[in-house]
Amino acid sequence: MDDTTADVGGTRRSLDLTDRRLLGRILCDDSATAGNGELLARPDFEPDGFTVGERMAGTVFLDDAESDPELWLRNALRAKVDAVLSPADGRAAAAATDFCLTQLLCLLTHRVQGVAVADSLWNQELPSVVDRVVAHCLRGDVEAPVITHRHYVEAAVPVAFSLLRRVLAAGQRDLRWLLSCSLVSGLIGAEMKLRTPELNVALPVDLGTAPARIAGQLWSRFQQLARRPFLVDHWDSFAADTLNGKRHLVWFFDDYPETVFDLLFLARLAELNPRMHLTLVPKSLPCYTDADVSYLRRVIAHPTMRRAGVTTALSQAELCAVGPRMSTANIRKLSPVLARRLAKADCVFVKGTSIHEMFQGGLAKPLYTGYVLTSEFNESSAGYDRTHAPTMLLRHGPGEYAHWGFEGRQFRARSAADGRRISVCWSTLAEHLTRREQTDPARLRADRTFLDSLTHRVSARSAHALAAEKRIVSERMDAIRNAY
Repeated sequence: MDDTTADVGGTRRSLDLTDRRLLGRILCDDSATAGNGELLARPDFEPDGFTVGERMAGTVFLDDAESDPELWLRNALRAKVDAVLSPADGRAAAAATDFCLTQLLCLLTHRVQGVAVADSLWNQELPSVVDRVVAHCLRGDVEAPVITHRHYVEAAVPVAFSLLRRVLAAGQRDLRWLLSCSLVSGLIGAEMKLRTPELNVALPVDLGTAPARIAGQLWSRFQQLARRPFLVDHWDSFAADTLNGKRHLVWFFDDYPETVFDLLFLARLAELNPRMHLTLVPKSLPCYTDADVSYLRRVIAHPTMRRAGVTTALSQAELCAVGPRMSTANIRKLSPVLARRLAKADCVFVKGTSIHEMFQGGLAKPLYTGYVLTSEFNESSAGYDRTHAPTMLLRHGPGEYAHWGFEGRQFRARSAADGRRISVCWSTLAEHLTRREQTDPARLRADRTFLDSLTHRVSARSAHALAAEKRIVSERMDAIRNAY
């Protein structure tokens, strides 16, 4: 039963978990129960990660600071409650957080078709579900925006435009370099988010300095980072998939400043291949630091974009107004409109590693992603050292896993150049790419022995990925034998 209470911090609304429409909106499910099975590489696909239920049960290998489930949920709520109530005193915020935590725990233990919500909700999805709980409970509107990084947007986006103008003034139209600029721009103001990059690659911003002046200070480092070669480099495949004839590319956006550079890259791509159909997919609601549909419209129409020809070049692109309502994306929860666009796509490019984690292995389309490796979490799955923040451009085929077996972090580690011990997945991106090209029979035999040893150790959701990795090794061994 939906009811309201009045106390410190104002009126609050409880969740009515018998309201199926409200429940779907809280869980950011736009699929209209369709399930989007036509997009899946196999019907039983599950993302290779862990659920909220597994994390709450303590079965996931995490740092001690992240292992207390109630503390984790309370911390996830508090910043969002503060954003909604601001300005508010500590007592009001604490009371509102307690109320929202009670409602969130009721939601997570609620059962749908016999399964607790926590057991079907992926870890990457929880922050956005928390947004919807806070919006409903404290604002009475489940769709109300919960803006937690307003200062980041206000500081980073003007600097991104100032840097973009310098890129335009340089007259450089090389697509590969423009894509590298797009990936590097994700570092702009990153210190204002959860993860701070190393000082040698940071592009810091602040509200107290003119954006043009900050851009001038960052320009040399920005160029240096953008000129570096990709550590993982699938540019030739991307060019072949997008530049030759009639193609349909679906592009998922990530952070606000990064989107400014994405649009310049996509405009130049569209100019080189006028037969390409572009579907632009921002978030349909503000989520964390991700570009939403209203923001994307404003950026496309920005005077700088008009002068650069971006607005005209993208005039035929399709803007999907019903993109994900969460900071990640779940194939099974995508809106029917977006699902139809993906079904027609020749390839998909996802910005943001959390979407890649949710799509890889499951999407029945060629999938690209690109990012600068700065986080310890991504280091665990990539298997590459993040010390120098390498830039990655990755392609994999329909249903292919780039990495898998997050639970392997409890048992496997690698040494970084600076002496750190890096916990790694059962199979990292680095290992996967090496196996695909391996020519040393001894290394392949060692890989086969290792993979065979995992047969009874991997989680059920990793079994398909393990079998696929074994096939890669077997096919490479067959190819070497047939060559002699």
